[in-house]
Amino acid sequence: LANERTLLAWIRTALTLIGIGFLVDRLAAQNQATDWWAYAGIILVILGAVMAVAGGYSFLKTRRDLESGSFQPAQWLYLAVIVLVVVGAIVLVGFLLAS
Repeated sequence: LANERTLLAWIRTALTLIGIGFLVDRLAAQNQATDWWAYAGIILVILGAVMAVAGGYSFLKTRRDLESGSFQPAQWLYLAVIVLVVVGAIVLVGFLLAS
């Protein structure tokens, strides 16, 4: 059950990123903001889709490993997500300072 809860957390995070990306893109379109804001919204939507795929992969891999009795955490996946979040935060800070 913990594996399923983890999948739901991945999906919830993906939906949040997609929603925020959509909101950023629409607000940029309404305010005739620079193209960077529209690109930031699109990138967030794509990042949300990548998160959903990563969550699905993690769920299936963990399920397969648990059934075979050879579970090893996917450290590279978690590190990749951390790097993406940190890079996204730095880019967002840059946008906020520029505006």
